[in-house]
Amino acid sequence: MATLRLGLEVEGSNFAKLTGQPIPGQFKQTIIPSLLFGSLISATDPVTVLAIFHDLHVDHDLYSLVFGESVMNDAVAIVMFRSIDEYSPDEGGGSFEAVALLKSIGNFIGIFIGSFILGTLMGLLTALLMKFSNLRAYPLLETSMFFIMSYSTFLFAEFAGLTGIVAVLFCGIMQSYYTFINLSEESRRRTKDLFELINFLAENFVFSYMGLSLFTYKNHQWVPGFIIFSFVAIFAGRVINIYILSFLLNLGRATKIKFRFQHMLVFAGLRGAIAFALAIRNTQSQARQLIFTTTLVIVMGTVLVCGGFTTLMLQFLRIKVKVKDDGGGLQVDVRKISVYRKLSREIPFAFFL
Repeated sequence: MATLRLGLEVEGSNFAKLTGQPIPGQFKQTIIPSLLFGSLISATDPVTVLAIFHDLHVDHDLYSLVFGESVMNDAVAIVMFRSIDEYSPDEGGGSFEAVALLKSIGNFIGIFIGSFILGTLMGLLTALLMKFSNLRAYPLLETSMFFIMSYSTFLFAEFAGLTGIVAVLFCGIMQSYYTFINLSEESRRRTKDLFELINFLAENFVFSYMGLSLFTYKNHQWVPGFIIFSFVAIFAGRVINIYILSFLLNLGRATKIKFRFQHMLVFAGLRGAIAFALAIRNTQSQARQLIFTTTLVIVMGTVLVCGGFTTLMLQFLRIKVKVKDDGGGLQVDVRKISVYRKLSREIPFAFFL
């Protein structure tokens, strides 16, 4: 929805008249560059906000809403970008082809479902391996196999022509439910520390690379009018999407999404690594260079402003902090593990519970 809305806004705006600054001709010839920009910039990546939430122990419901929205946005944005890119890979001609459109839609559905199935199966396979093998007696090997199986999911997905990031996402979801509880206590601690370290290093590398790209990339297309309009369109779309979808969700939710949470969700709509990675994949044409430059400015701007003022916004909205940890995430209740293992000896395949 955000992709189509932002793409149509970009396509329907005459920047030459609006700002007196021309934009690359590809934006005038076809709607594809506009949709590509809309698909990649709709991916939210509130890593800075989530880090602050974690340190301040913000309300668990708010943390779950922000995190869940970001991972699903990233997954859909990646597949959407790829499908739109395959519709017109050369960005040539502006003629509309119904067959090509249907093919792109089919690619989107097929890639997403295929990545979901592969990630789910790899997650369950990891659970079976950890449960019915004797790896528990070798914590270092157990942690290594957990990491290898997770990374193999990405490699298999890319080899099969699917999306590795989406496959890893659903593999991680399955592992958090069915694999992690089957690890030994020492392996759980090591695995948690290992992935926290990888996460920290990856985030620092990506944002360092962004900073270098801002100054070292030689083909920037600076169109201030386009950048300003993109900021406005993103914020307007964020407001519309959050409040309308929250209203619809509250119709069927027992625990309603509070207005203060909705305000925070609007504020937490940072753009980050996923948008940057999609934009930098192809910068051959002027349109792609403009997309890359605009995306880079938006990412840096939202991270600095929204990330920097997160604490003040929490105070302004009077959202609870220092909430007692309920053992979420990778922390597993030992009593649940003992129950699962007892059931597994009495009931076949009880690990699916």
